[in-house]
Amino acid sequence: MTRLLAVLIGYAFGCILFAMLVGRFWLHQDPTKVGSGNPGTANVGAVFGKKWGIITCIGDILKTLICLLLVHYFLGKKVMLAYAGLGLILGHCFPFWDHFRGGKGVTVAVILAAIYDVKAAAVTLLIALVLTIILKNLTVPPLVFILLFSLYELTQLREAGIVLLIITLIMTFKFRYDLRDFFTGKGKKVDILYSIKKKLGIKMQ
Repeated sequence: MTRLLAVLIGYAFGCILFAMLVGRFWLHQDPTKVGSGNPGTANVGAVFGKKWGIITCIGDILKTLICLLLVHYFLGKKVMLAYAGLGLILGHCFPFWDHFRGGKGVTVAVILAAIYDVKAAAVTLLIALVLTIILKNLTVPPLVFILLFSLYELTQLREAGIVLLIITLIMTFKFRYDLRDFFTGKGKKVDILYSIKKKLGIKMQ
């Protein structure tokens, strides 16, 4: 019963999509109808500018932190954070109020991992960053990150690891079209090193 409660609390918070709030109240546009159609940080930032992408990201970070803190305070056991994380991902990816069409949950997953096990999260995120630089892609690295993190936690606490693997499956499902594009050579290229060098060059002028 407690586990179900943690999932329900997570789902309630997960359904708060800041991309939609930013679009409706500040930009007066629907993020699901522009760009990639994904109501998340990346699409908002790409279409409306980095400022709005950052605001969206901060909102998703805050909802995740508040949810996990509440669950930790009221439900206690560390494994409950994993169940709350599952609810957060379900709510973020499949919000009931918008025909269950939501984001992909990357920001939520990163914050969940950092709160649950900061050392494991740091290592797996570093691996994901290296993959991003090598592959010049934003689809495979986040999935590798959550998969590696889940497998590691499976060796520490089986129950939490299984819940995290379910989260991995959900995110993989949400990335299914991006994965198809990546493996067929149609995926969008993102050169992080080039972007960093370009910004440094601008600052040095």
